[in-house]
Order: sequence, then C-alpha cells, then structure tokens
Amino acid sequence: FSLMAERILGMKDELPEVKATTQYKPEYSWNYEIGSHLTLWEGKLWADLAAFYMDTRDQQISRFAESGLGRITVNAGKSRSLGAEASVRAQLTNAFSLSGNYGYTYATFTDYVVSDTENYNGNYVPFVPKHTFNVGAQYVFTMRKGAILDNITVNANYKAAGRIYWTEQNNASQALYGTLNGRVNFNKGNGQLAFWINNALNTDYQAFYFETMNRGFAQKGRPLQVGVDIRCRF
Repeated sequence: FSLMAERILGMKDELPEVKATTQYKPEYSWNYEIGSHLTLWEGKLWADLAAFYMDTRDQQISRFAESGLGRITVNAGKSRSLGAEASVRAQLTNAFSLSGNYGYTYATFTDYVVSDTENYNGNYVPFVPKHTFNVGAQYVFTMRKGAILDNITVNANYKAAGRIYWTEQNNASQALYGTLNGRVNFNKGNGQLAFWINNALNTDYQAFYFETMNRGFAQKGRPLQVGVDIRCRF
C-alpha cells in the first residue's frame, strides 16, 4: 500500500498544475480603421474602400494539447495586423450585375518569444489569410405576365483565399486557392426551386490543419458538390 501511495504521489508531482495549463490572459487590442462608401454612375455603381491597423497584446491562440486530448488557449505575446479591403458592385442593366471584393491582411507577431530556442517574432499569425477575393455575376430572366415562373436567376462566383499559415512556426501552410460556384433559382411567388454546384473545378485544398503528439493532421476541403434546394417563405 505504501509503495502504491508513493507512486501516486510521484505521478501527481510530474503532472502540470491544472491552473497553469488552463488559465490565460485577456486579449487587448487597439483598432484603427478609415474608409469610404461611394455611389456613382447614377446609383448603378457602389464601392466601399477601407484600410485598417490593429495592435494586439496577449493575443489568444488555440492549439491542441501535447497529449492530444483536446485544444487549449494560450497567449502569444504581441501581434500587428494591417491591410485594406475594397468591394464594388455594378448594375450594368436591370437584369445583369457584377460584383467583386478584395482584402489584403499582413498579420505578424511583434513580440512572441517562447524560449531561448523558440522565437516567432516576424512570423505570420496562424489562420489569417493574406489575400481574399471574390468575383461574381448575376443575371435575372424575368418571365412574361401569366407565365409559370416569375423569374429565373442565374449567378456564378469565384472565391479565393491564401496563403494561410497553420502554425506559429510557419512550417505548414495552404497556398492561394479558389473555388468556382454557381446557382440557378426558379422563383414563383413565395416559392423557390434551386440547383447549385460548389467547387465546380474540384479544387484540392486544405480547410484546416493542426499538430498534436508530434504529428500533423490536415483536413481536406470539400470536393465538387451539387444539390437541390426547395424553399417557401411565409
């Protein structure tokens, strides 16, 4: 009994304190943004422009525990994010419209020293895409009065994001990738029948990545998908 008690006490001494491994500091940040909204071309062109700067202290980052049993939140020192966003929408005709947006983010650690051998200063903040953009088009076919349908709406868009770093070490990342998506809506009163397709080009990409127990695991993005929606508004 005494040997077993000593062994249990020894295991307790080796285990980290629960308080030390589960507690983390609150995150504070100063955020600055300037932007403008423009309406041009007799109300047929809309544009939004913005630039931002964020200075974050004690940034909270989620990572998997070394034991592999769940995720924990830790503080990662200081980081800085700066970038710009722009979006535009043009109503070329009563039926045809185009839209697009682009965002650029430069997010890096400015003070994140883990130990004498681990220094992440200057590394990119994980899970923040450097570039994001989306371009799309829509056309509405209006049916004549008394037809079975009110209108048919066809739209397509291409969404892209990257590069995305998955770790503080920046040793794993997803390069810039994009997916082509489309949708056709058949509308009548409060009802709608829609056929859609996502990732029409079957682009291969990583949607998520994590490391635990000295191994890396990647979750692949969804492949080509097609489907049908039936909706009714009340």
